[in-house]
Amino acid sequence: MLAELQKILLTKGITSLYQPIIDRYTGEIFAYEALSRGPSDSPLHSPTQLFEQARQHHLLSEIECLCREKAVTGFVEQQLPGKLFINITPQSLEQDGHKNGQTLALLKRLNLDSSQIVIELTEQFPSTDEKLLLKALKHYQKMGLAIALDDLGAGYSSLRLWSQSRPEFVKIDRHFIQDIDLDITKQEFVRSFVEISKSMQCKVIAEGVETESEYRYLSKLSIDYFQGYYFCRPQVSPPKKLSALIVIQELAVAKKVTADHLSVHKIAVDANQSVAQLASIFQDKPHINSIAVLENDSVLGLVTRDNVQGKLSQPFGRDLFSHKKASAVVMQSQPLIVEANLSIEQVSRLVTSRARYQQEDDFVICREGAFLGVGHVIDLLRQVTELQVNQARHANPLTQLPGLVPINDCLDQLIASNNQFVVVHFDIDNFKPFNDVYGFAKGDQIILALGVSLQKFHAVKQDTVGHIGGDDFIVLYNSENWLERLYKSVNCFNTMVAALYYPQHISAGGFDSEDRYGVQRFHPIATLSIAALEIKCDSRIDHFDVSTKLSPLKHAAKSHAGNVLVINQSNNYHIIGRDYAEFKRGQKV
Repeated sequence: MLAELQKILLTKGITSLYQPIIDRYTGEIFAYEALSRGPSDSPLHSPTQLFEQARQHHLLSEIECLCREKAVTGFVEQQLPGKLFINITPQSLEQDGHKNGQTLALLKRLNLDSSQIVIELTEQFPSTDEKLLLKALKHYQKMGLAIALDDLGAGYSSLRLWSQSRPEFVKIDRHFIQDIDLDITKQEFVRSFVEISKSMQCKVIAEGVETESEYRYLSKLSIDYFQGYYFCRPQVSPPKKLSALIVIQELAVAKKVTADHLSVHKIAVDANQSVAQLASIFQDKPHINSIAVLENDSVLGLVTRDNVQGKLSQPFGRDLFSHKKASAVVMQSQPLIVEANLSIEQVSRLVTSRARYQQEDDFVICREGAFLGVGHVIDLLRQVTELQVNQARHANPLTQLPGLVPINDCLDQLIASNNQFVVVHFDIDNFKPFNDVYGFAKGDQIILALGVSLQKFHAVKQDTVGHIGGDDFIVLYNSENWLERLYKSVNCFNTMVAALYYPQHISAGGFDSEDRYGVQRFHPIATLSIAALEIKCDSRIDHFDVSTKLSPLKHAAKSHAGNVLVINQSNNYHIIGRDYAEFKRGQKV
């Protein structure tokens, strides 16, 4: 192994892979984490083996120095955007081969600003000493480099170290991210991490995001950045821009940013207008705060009332600036520009993200680059508040899913747009006796289990999940493979529900208790009665008609034991078993 390490150092046989870190507010690549690998034909190809052997043979500092050089060089040569996260093990600072100042010297040689580098302190070895970690952290902070703590919630990343070190970034350990959409305990841990990070003004990165369901749940939290296979695997030549990310499903009818919704005015000038001419416009239009500057019909910048007045109020300001081009002396050259087809929530996220670096009162609205108008941030916030109040009014308080009103609105819209889709009603069987025996808290968990299961397997961009009250849910399936998604949701629900019962009740298939009439009887394990109605493109109905047509189907599903799906006709039902092939064939009456 020593010979192998020496060979790697001699030939510089390290390969750097880069994995993007995504800004949750903009969908842009914020940074890359550099991950090192040994030669592909070497027993030290794995980073775990590489660094462990380097530590044992007292070459950790030399190997890390080589990894760092490879990572930064590749980052610069590929002209990757954003920041670069470099992994450092604190033990390397203690080894004889370590030389202070190597990192800054490397950055200077490659003409890379230190603000683009984030040192990610990692615990490769279980015996890491906390004092050593703090020493390493202060070492790099003195160099002016930003710090990220890796694996928050595991190993050395304790709350005590977090509070002592005050890093710029923390990465939540993958353990808490995996299947977070299904695990209430993990959800509470991550919520706590996020709340603490806010108080410490620290940015949170959720790493190891691998599934759509994990991403969808995490996007509901105030997490700043995402990283994981769901977005992009580590690559030697990573993309500089990712395709548009999946946007979390909003309520049924999402308002869009248009000139009618957010545009306060459409006043714009060309780039040759003078400061005096803009001052005259502001004097005639006291209700506007800024004016767009256009060049060849494209937005060049934004001039604010404060900037114009500030220049002219200086000593000799009118003599010095009145006849100069406003675009040269008072224009903000990089205003916030938003596309008209973005939802209000998306614009709000862009404004919030940008506000971390500069505060703005106005933004420009465009459609495919063409100027539409200028909007006020205060008006945006007012509409966001109104939308959130409206959503809260019509959302189920337990699951936060759309309630009956938005679901009916969505249903009518789908019918009006001549869509072909399926309306599916889910009802939990044997829910009341479970609620009576196990208590309301456990009863809520069964309801949440169904909500989670339906969300986990629905198509985010095509299907809509709603919670219309009690233990009743509706899904509007636009996806072609809706049967397969439904089947997976049912089996996921079965798994989650089984964990809520006592083992003896599971083995017995249920429990004995009094029913609603005071009669002692056996109550089976909770299952689902499912009624599905296929809506054709030429249907002349509305949501009232859909409810009427679903009623006998729901009654038919309830009349059979087990997980039952009734489609279109009350005498046509399917028993949902463990085998999807069997389910597709169906057991019909």
